[in-house]
Amino acid sequence: MRNLKNKLFLWITVLCVILNCLCIAVPASAEENPDSVAETNAELETYTEGIFTYAYIDGGVMLYSCDTGTLAVNLPDETNGRKILEIADGAFYDCKDLEYVQIGSYVRVIGESAFQNCTSLKAIEVPDSVERIDRYAFANCPSLTEVKLPGNLTDISEGLFYNCIGLQSVTFPEDLKNIGSSAFYSCNLFDYEQLPEGLETIGDYAFAFCYAVSNAELPSTLTGLGSAAYYGCVNIQEFTVPAQLENLGTLAFLGCVNLSEYFVEEGNPTYTVQDGVLYKDNQETLYAYPCGKQDTAFTIPDGVVTVYDAAFFSSPNLEEITFPASLKYIGAGAFEYCTALKEITLPEGLEILYENAFADCTALTSVTLPESLRGVGDYVFYACESLKEITIPKNCKTIGDYAFGYTDGTETDENGNPVPVKIEGFKKHTNINILSLILIIAGIAILILIVIILVKLIRKNQMTPEEKEALEESEIKAEDQQYQKILEDLNLPENSENHEN
Repeated sequence: MRNLKNKLFLWITVLCVILNCLCIAVPASAEENPDSVAETNAELETYTEGIFTYAYIDGGVMLYSCDTGTLAVNLPDETNGRKILEIADGAFYDCKDLEYVQIGSYVRVIGESAFQNCTSLKAIEVPDSVERIDRYAFANCPSLTEVKLPGNLTDISEGLFYNCIGLQSVTFPEDLKNIGSSAFYSCNLFDYEQLPEGLETIGDYAFAFCYAVSNAELPSTLTGLGSAAYYGCVNIQEFTVPAQLENLGTLAFLGCVNLSEYFVEEGNPTYTVQDGVLYKDNQETLYAYPCGKQDTAFTIPDGVVTVYDAAFFSSPNLEEITFPASLKYIGAGAFEYCTALKEITLPEGLEILYENAFADCTALTSVTLPESLRGVGDYVFYACESLKEITIPKNCKTIGDYAFGYTDGTETDENGNPVPVKIEGFKKHTNINILSLILIIAGIAILILIVIILVKLIRKNQMTPEEKEALEESEIKAEDQQYQKILEDLNLPENSENHEN
């Protein structure tokens, strides 16, 4: 079975479609609310007042839970003379009828999954006293359309608005530093004009499947953009790499089918751009090709040593690629799902093709590999159904699993998992030098002869005197038999004296 890593991109896409269709909640790690919260806070002293249950904490109280049938909440500032300082993990979890929430002015912390699965929640007022909102706090609130985040918030935590598909507007705090992974995942209607200057990092999948996002303009202070950060944002047409961005995650714009051009802000020390294509390491690495580019042919510039992982991933218009003599490495998934690519001739000097490099290039009919090639990784030409034969260079010492001629089939193993099925008619040829083959066979024969002699010598040295005497007698007897045979062949009478002489 093809491992999950090598099918990651396809499985993620399928999973995301299922999640969006079913409008389900966040992953299991965030679904552990009711029981785990009770266990975590079991030692707290609690009391009930109206629809709320509170717990005593240092300096005040924490709102512990609420009646799940509540329609609206106006949380007071105090209870029993104590300030309400926190909202506990899962406090309003699964309150499906809750439509409106106003939080008290002393609350500093909103706990993990505090309002998760409040599917009717339309509006929430968060005061500036709030300094921390833990992960998935508002996950799967599809009716939530507008949020103003508190001014003291510096971090938007992981999955904070995960699957809030109706979210149209977010007001960001001016001092925001970090946006966590999947923070706005599948906020389908979400768009924004400008993230605040001072923002430093955006996590993996942070804005994935935010279909309405058309403007990916980022502040110059950004230093890190996570993998697949804008996955599936089909309306993005261009992207400018900020001046301080040092780490642009792999597949940051996967599925952005209309992204046709990259730009780089002046002063960026890591990335450069040429004809809309992104490079790094003084243009020795081709980092990302915009998959919405309409060109059918592309020539990789001289001087490029490495085509980065997934650099051309799912570029459907490319039919022809010209590779430079300087190229040594083609990264994992570099040309995967380039479904229009027909023929490739890889240059002398190329050393390694990493896993999935040309997988699922269904139109690929001809591949020429250079003599310099030393290794072919797993699944490099996997599911290239039009590729029927290929010649492996003699210097290529490593060929990975299912590197050639396999596609997904319907067969299953003993556990019911799908297994790869070989494409009918595919052949794999290997160049073998005839002289080299003769020398190899001769070497093997000599080695076998040496082994036999050594075995005999070792055996003879280990014999007892009686065994040695018996062996000598048998050898003398064998010589006599051979001599007798010679006399018979010559028709001469036997003469023991001549034999002795």
